[in-house]
Order: sequence, then structure tokens, then C-alpha cells
Amino acid sequence: MRNFSAKKAFALLYLVSYLVVAVAIVLTVNHQQRDAALAEAQEKARLILDSKLAIHSYFSKQLKPKLFEFTDRYRSAQYFDPVWMSSTYAVREIEQYNKAFSKNDYYYKECAINARSPLNEADEVERAFLEELKKDPAMDARSGIRGIGGRPFFVVMRRGESMEKDCLRCHSAPDRAPADLVREYGPLRSFNRHEGELVSAVSIRIPLEQAYASANRLSFHLSVLLLAILGGASMLQFLLMDGMLLNPLVLLRDRTDAILRDESRLGQDIPQLSRARELVELTGTFNDLSRHLRAEREGLVGQVRQRTSELQELNQTLEQDVAERKAIQAELAAKVEQLEAALAKVRILEGVIPICSYCKKIRNDEESWQQMEQYISEHTDAMFSHGICPSCFDEHCKGDTKGDLEDEE
Repeated sequence: MRNFSAKKAFALLYLVSYLVVAVAIVLTVNHQQRDAALAEAQEKARLILDSKLAIHSYFSKQLKPKLFEFTDRYRSAQYFDPVWMSSTYAVREIEQYNKAFSKNDYYYKECAINARSPLNEADEVERAFLEELKKDPAMDARSGIRGIGGRPFFVVMRRGESMEKDCLRCHSAPDRAPADLVREYGPLRSFNRHEGELVSAVSIRIPLEQAYASANRLSFHLSVLLLAILGGASMLQFLLMDGMLLNPLVLLRDRTDAILRDESRLGQDIPQLSRARELVELTGTFNDLSRHLRAEREGLVGQVRQRTSELQELNQTLEQDVAERKAIQAELAAKVEQLEAALAKVRILEGVIPICSYCKKIRNDEESWQQMEQYISEHTDAMFSHGICPSCFDEHCKGDTKGDLEDEE
């Protein structure tokens, strides 16, 4: 397995962790801000709905009854004025003033199928919602995020008004409705209703584009702040780890390498490299180990020297023994050579020696005759000295000796 630098590994780990946390923070903050924008849109839709319902309630329960009671003596049966007689009209007009004053960019409509005012006619989505409300009496509202024209909106649709008995004067049949109403809206729209029929739904659309843009800006600034804090904390943490752990480990490695290159440094204490308790303990343990190895090394060196001296003495003794043995072997070899030479001469003398029966000369290998004394002298180390044995003296020399004596006399 390939070795790697702990410092680089920690730096890479911090960088990857920082990037992961950064992405997580940005996504989380943006998601939270979008949720906050959505919650704000929901609250805004609730306030709009509550305010419109309050206007409806005021028109239906206070204004219209009072005005009908006040104008009964003056108002004809054919009279109709939506300004005070229709709460839906009043809400729509108040909404126009409200948008003009506040510049609010939201959508509010009390939608209906075959609505009396074309401005309140339900679109396809609202029409489908009204149909579902008619099929399911328990259903009350629906909300969610919807893209319209490439822009995101928070859409709330809620069950609206049902036809009441007092409303049938204007919604049952055209011939029973006030003539002014028929002239204003025509005889086709919003007639033939019956009591209890669901006639409208409230549709609210809160644009989220600006809220999301604000959420994105806030997310960006907040993320930058958090990432700066996180980056600073990570950098500080890495620098502390580098100063308290990684750099001291590098110094400890360098000191160890120096000891390996120069054995004379073995046993020297390494100074305190860090205030971290673990590094202090590690340095102390390393110093104890270095001193112990120094003592062991010195002991081993002494033992090696002693053994070397002993071996040298033993070697000298062995060399002397070898020299003595070589001398003995040389002496033995010389003696062996002498013995071999003597044996050779003996072998020569042991054979049949041809000798003359008369003069006693010996025939050699070259077929020449030598005196017996010369032959033996050449083939052995024997030396001859001449003398006369008593018998030969008596035989050969005794008479000659007497004659010489008489001549002397």
C-alpha cells in the first residue's frame, strides 16, 4: 500500500469536509428560506381570505340588510345596483383599490362556473376544483405550488358560497330578477340556481418568484457568513492540529533519522516538541527508549570488544599451533624423505648384485664393472676405510714385513 502524508490527508479531509458542509449549508439555508417564503405566502393567503370573508360577512349581515330596510319605501322592484347589493362586486372593487394603493402582486378571485361577471369566470383548474367540490361535500380546500407562465405561485383554492334563499331573487330566473340586473349582465349568466347549490370558490395565488429571489439572496449572504465562520474555524482547527500534532511528528521523525545517520546522537534527549500531553508523553517515551538503546549499544560494544580480544588471542594461539604443526609436518616430511631414500637404497641393495668370482667387482646397470667399494659408496651412504684382517695379514703381509725388517738391519 502506498504511503501518504498525514498532513496532506488531513488537509484534503478538511477541504472535502468543508465543501460537503458548505453545500449542505447552502442547500439547507436555501431550503429553509424557501420554506419560510412559502409559510409567509400561506399566511398572506390566509390574511387575504380572512379579510375578504370579513367584507362578505359585513355586506351580508350588516350593510345590505340595513340598506334594504332603509330603501324599501323608495326602491322599485326592478332596481339593482351591485355597488351595495352584491358583496362579490364590492370585494372585487375593493381589491382593485387595494392593489392600486399597496402594489401587491397577488391574485384573488371568487370564481364560479357561468359567473355573472366574466371577471369571475373560473379557469380550467378552478372549474375542475369546483366540480370536485360538488362531488365531495367533505372537501374544503386545496393548496400547493403551481407554475403559471413560467413563474411559481402558491395557490389556494377554497370552498366558497352556496346559494341562499334570499339570493334566488337575482339568480333563479331572468323574469324574476330585477330588470336593471338583466340589462346590466344579460339573461344568461348565473341564472337557474337553486337553494344550497355551491356556486363559487375562492382562488388565491401568491407569487413566489420575488420571495424565492429574496430567499436566495438571504441564503447567499447567510451562507457566505456561515461558510466564512466555518472556514475560519476549520483553518484554525487545522493550524492547531498542525502545530500541536503534525509538525511535532515531523520533527520527531527528523530527529529519529538524524540518530539513524549518526549513532553518536543515540541517547541524546529530544526537547519538548509540543504542549499536548500525548506528544509530551511520546517524546518522554522516545527519550527513555533512546537512552536504553544507548546503554544496550554500549554494552553490546563492550561485549563485542571482549569477544574480539578473546578471538584474537585464540587466533594467535591457533596460529602458533598451526605453525608448530607445520614445523612438525615439515620435519616429518624430511624424515619421510630420508626414510624413502634409505628404503630406495635398501631396495637397490636387496636385489641380486652381479659380482665377479675372482676380483669381486660388481657389474652396474651400464654393464661396466666397478670396485665393490665404489659401487656401495654410490648407492648407499656407507664409507669405506681399508685395513687388513689378521688372517690376511698373516697370509699376505707377515712375510713381507719380516723381509723389510731384515733389510733394515
